[in-house]
Amino acid sequence: MIQRIQTIWLLLASAAAFSILRFPFYYTPTPQALEINGSSQYSTLISLAFSACLSFISIFLYGNRMLQLKVVLVNFLLTGLIGFFIYKVVIAHPGGGFTLPSAVLFLIPILQIMAVIRIYKDEHMVKAADRLR
Repeated sequence: MIQRIQTIWLLLASAAAFSILRFPFYYTPTPQALEINGSSQYSTLISLAFSACLSFISIFLYGNRMLQLKVVLVNFLLTGLIGFFIYKVVIAHPGGGFTLPSAVLFLIPILQIMAVIRIYKDEHMVKAADRLR
């Protein structure tokens, strides 16, 4: 399990999603300063927590690579939904700016794509080895 590189990618994606729950990703420098993190709204809280848990759970699906691949792809789609929720938050609070931890939001789908690539390569390698037998 830990020998596979996709475990590292999925673990980093899970940690990144959990970090967005804690650190602010958007702020408004108005008189009533507002910092928005992943737990500010229920929609982002639920989707980020589910995405982080799904990334962590998919690490342990290494025995069934095709199921692991499907779970990570569903999680990638969920990440798109998270992006939509964050877009709605940004539109609702104009005049603000993104903070440094907001870069993690763009890192999550990249890490998931890296994991998908490695899972696919592992599956391809196992099928090639089975053909040789």
